[in-house]
Amino acid sequence: MDAIQTANAVCFNKNHLARLEIKAVIQHLRHTIAILIYVACVFLGAALLSPFAWKAVFSDWAFLSFLNEHDDFHRYFNRCLLGLALLGLGVLCRFSGIKSISEVGWAHPREQWPRLGKGLLLGLASLTAAAALPLLFGTREMVSPPEITEWLWHLANAIIAGIVVALIEETLFRGVLFGLLRRDLPWHWAAVLGSLFFAAMHFLDQKPEIDNISWTSGFSALPGMLHDFSNDPYWPAKFANLTLAGSILCAIWQQTGNLYCSIGLHAGWIFCLKTNGFITQSTSKSPSVVWGNGQISDGWAATPLLALMLFYIIRSNEEKPQPD
Repeated sequence: MDAIQTANAVCFNKNHLARLEIKAVIQHLRHTIAILIYVACVFLGAALLSPFAWKAVFSDWAFLSFLNEHDDFHRYFNRCLLGLALLGLGVLCRFSGIKSISEVGWAHPREQWPRLGKGLLLGLASLTAAAALPLLFGTREMVSPPEITEWLWHLANAIIAGIVVALIEETLFRGVLFGLLRRDLPWHWAAVLGSLFFAAMHFLDQKPEIDNISWTSGFSALPGMLHDFSNDPYWPAKFANLTLAGSILCAIWQQTGNLYCSIGLHAGWIFCLKTNGFITQSTSKSPSVVWGNGQISDGWAATPLLALMLFYIIRSNEEKPQPD
């Protein structure tokens, strides 16, 4: 009888210790777990909400029929995904104990304009250098000079896109997601994980055609939005370069303590990407994976430049005290 009681006590202690260890791990990684739940809820919510959004415009009972300019279901899925991601940030921040925008990198702008400007100049200079290489090696060429109206339209589009995308993506991916990950992990690992997720999200770029929209169409559309990897030889370089770019942006926030420099850098990159596609064209129908297919980020030629930028910034971080 004593032996049985002893064995039961040993089993109880082992189970108790295992539960304590699991609880400690969950507590230590609570922000990472919160991010995973947030991402799952955003995608699940978009899959559930997007058919309702489409039917609110095109069904017999539509009360938003004045928005019927586009009937592509993927547009409604993407809008729902973005909307829920932004709305869900408030819940995620509240759960994580974020009480002010300064905690996600939005310091008072009064003294931050120089950092914003430096980031913008770095973004313009770095991708201009990367875009110049294919021109020098003859794999891309300048197009015929566009009309002044085309230039004005391009500049307006590129500037607005740079500002809007940089503000949204830096707040979401660097300010909140990276900021929370580095509460659980060393910032280097937080930057790697956050940047892998940042890169992966750029491959939800397909536009599946769904003829009959039902309440389950959101779940049917999601697999169809995955990138066509089998027919794209440029995706490994693009994924690697986007991961490096995300890591650079994380490292800059780690170094400066706020988002302004990374926002400037991101906006400069977007402006260069759009301008390169506007004023240059490939000299080959099947460009090499070294130079990419006109996006700069989808060629291996940009990888050493991004790697050098990341190395320099990390070294700079290691040589000075880290911000809290």
